[in-house]
Amino acid sequence: MKRFVLVLLILSLALGSLSARPNSIAVGAQLGFAASGAVVDVGLGSLYLNAGIGYPLGLSYIGFAGGEDDVFIDVATLTADVSQAFALSENFDIKVGIGATAFTELQSAIFGLAGPVFKGEYWIPNKNYGLTLTLNVPVMAFGYIEDDEIFTGGVAFNAFLPLIGLVTSTIGVLYSF
Repeated sequence: MKRFVLVLLILSLALGSLSARPNSIAVGAQLGFAASGAVVDVGLGSLYLNAGIGYPLGLSYIGFAGGEDDVFIDVATLTADVSQAFALSENFDIKVGIGATAFTELQSAIFGLAGPVFKGEYWIPNKNYGLTLTLNVPVMAFGYIEDDEIFTGGVAFNAFLPLIGLVTSTIGVLYSF
């Protein structure tokens, strides 16, 4: 078993150093039910850090479909993940890591989901931009409210949390420079 883990570690480090992306920094946009907005993706060798800020357009759509007058809510979506890249071809990477999606009004409350992240990146040949798909599989929910007498914060685990990944997953475009 130890040899298998050692071989797997060596292969992940060797294959992870190959990447379809032309440069280590990329910026772009993501579109999803719970997170639509700007993202930045920074490569540190074969490890990638991704952070984004956006708006939950899906929640506004529910309000619009329900006939609400003011469909825009005062909530921002923050996304972050750390992933290991594996080049499957000259233009296509698979990334596996951990990440979180959080909702906040940027003042006193934050609620979010965290868990494994699976990403696919296809970089257009001879171009500086690529298409991305991020699949979230949340296994933990967390939250914090400042100065609330009933709930101040906590962490929860539930078998149904991975289903919420259907609405927190995104598609997007990255531009590398």
